[in-house]
Amino acid sequence: MKKRKKKTTNWPRLIIQWGVIAFILYLAFRHYVLKNLVADFEAYCPFGGLQALGSYLLSQTLACTMTTSQIVMGILLLLAVLVFSKLFCSFICPLGTVGEWLGRMGEKLKVRFTITGWADLGLRLLKYVLLFITVYYTLQSSELFCKKFDPFYAAASGFDSDVELWWGIAAIAVMILGSFFVRLFWCKYLCPLGALSNIFKFAAFFVVIMGVYLIALGSGAEISYVWPLAILCAGGFLIEVSRMKSWFVPVVKITRVADTCIDCGKCARKCPQGIDVDKVDVVRHVDCNLCGDCVLACPVKNTLQVNRRNSLKWISPIATVVLVAAGLSLGTVWELPTIEQKWGDEASLEQAELYEQSGLKNIKCFGSSSAFANQMRKVDGVLGVATFVKEHRVKIWYDPAKLDPVKIQEALFTPARGPVRPLRRDIDSVTMVTLQLDQFFDPLDFSYLSRLLAQETPAVGLMSEFDCPPIVKIAFPADSVPAEAQLKAVLESKKLTYETNGTKTSVKLKYKVASAMTYEKIGRGDYVKMLFQAFAQDFNDRESFSDEVLSVYEIALGKNAGLRNRFAFLVSHLSNDDGIVEFRTLLDSTYREVAHILFVDTLTSGEKIFKALNADSLTVNYSNGEVRMVPSMFSFTEEGHVKNK
Repeated sequence: MKKRKKKTTNWPRLIIQWGVIAFILYLAFRHYVLKNLVADFEAYCPFGGLQALGSYLLSQTLACTMTTSQIVMGILLLLAVLVFSKLFCSFICPLGTVGEWLGRMGEKLKVRFTITGWADLGLRLLKYVLLFITVYYTLQSSELFCKKFDPFYAAASGFDSDVELWWGIAAIAVMILGSFFVRLFWCKYLCPLGALSNIFKFAAFFVVIMGVYLIALGSGAEISYVWPLAILCAGGFLIEVSRMKSWFVPVVKITRVADTCIDCGKCARKCPQGIDVDKVDVVRHVDCNLCGDCVLACPVKNTLQVNRRNSLKWISPIATVVLVAAGLSLGTVWELPTIEQKWGDEASLEQAELYEQSGLKNIKCFGSSSAFANQMRKVDGVLGVATFVKEHRVKIWYDPAKLDPVKIQEALFTPARGPVRPLRRDIDSVTMVTLQLDQFFDPLDFSYLSRLLAQETPAVGLMSEFDCPPIVKIAFPADSVPAEAQLKAVLESKKLTYETNGTKTSVKLKYKVASAMTYEKIGRGDYVKMLFQAFAQDFNDRESFSDEVLSVYEIALGKNAGLRNRFAFLVSHLSNDDGIVEFRTLLDSTYREVAHILFVDTLTSGEKIFKALNADSLTVNYSNGEVRMVPSMFSFTEEGHVKNK
């Protein structure tokens, strides 16, 4: 038998792995260092896509910000398992790549070991338990439960609000330390996607269980999805530990010619999973990911092959690249709705007409889609809605006897008004420029236009009213109104870039000025009253105190007036003082916006209130009972006073 000299490094695999890691680092660099990109680290997550598909099949809703792109990636991942084995685990998964590299470091330091025997079999249960918990809570809530503990998402997102802090820290620690000391600890024992992939390696078992479940549902039985989920997880574990090999799939496998094998063991030593490749004629081990490392390590020509053919030696990296390209392409062909809800009766829906609108920037996830559906339920004549977050698009089924497209547009539109910047005390009048602006749809558009005007003009205020197209009114100091052509150029800007908490965000804009501009000069007082929006909230049993027994602490809001959408945080913080019972805003005699904080003087004082207003952190109480400390966004430079009763 002829030995061959060759390099054993699996360069195609390394190139793909490094490419994935480099892409993630590129996103992280732009997100955290350059701060010019809001990175979506779950944009191509196949596991999230599969959970989203389950959520859609169960309740016609898509989890979180999941779109067809992730669903297609998930479906292709499972098809790859059936044909080629777990290519995602071998070539793409950043956790698998990092875990493997850490393991090699541990191997070089002679501290890594491979768990075998009953301990190995018992630990494999953990990933099936995690799979059950993850899928169950995702389907219950239409929110990706795995984001709470996924070490990749926790690290890449910087522990964003979806991550449970201690779960994320623990998962990262287990991932790093486990991989360093134990061969692929996370992948073998804790990865729920690994468990799901193994269930698909037992394809006959999956088909039988799901077939029985679907037949039962079709016959009228009411069976919760929890039962087939539990059976698949429990059965997958039992099959895995009892056989440790797949049945009929994958189609493509590593094969060995026993007659030419010299039993050198190089293939087994090279295998990342520690599989005894040199002891079998066909590798059916449940942990085999078809990485191809063993084939390249074999020193004897035509001994280790893929399906007994040398021509298939590079099938794994080629299939990986083709499947990823197909997923990216197919994901753009169509889009499943994030939610699709119809509440009209069958007769009404048969007569319903359909209205579609895109460009609604506030349609961006499951939560905002649900809020939109709840808003539309209140509109008499609307019979159902569907939302598409990738395109920020909605479909609305409506009764033509009650509504028409213009009335629907009015129902979608939210009039708004607010300051662009504080009006200086020395300005006694403003000029209001009124115009119609096309492609101006929702509250996010109002926010974007306010930012744009603040960056490019001396505007002090902005208001919007419904019309077709909507009316916007822009207030300028009377002596600082830009020329019409200049203002039009600003309003029709193609892009807005702004910075929030150190992160730069770029937004494409499509506004078009659709009318002539009119100008009206108004006094300072009329302008302030026109723009002012009162805020009031009581708490701590306010109704048990009459106005006569309460004291009023008055303080100028100043720049804090522009943080009206954050007043709820401040109110929650103030409510921790049992002596404070109400927070409200109003205009004083000089048209200055002030806050009145009503309190019981035997329980607290003006000094304590001022100190609470200027705290570095706000203690915020959430409706679910959770209490969090958040950095304060408020700053009160001018101390207030207690008004005489």
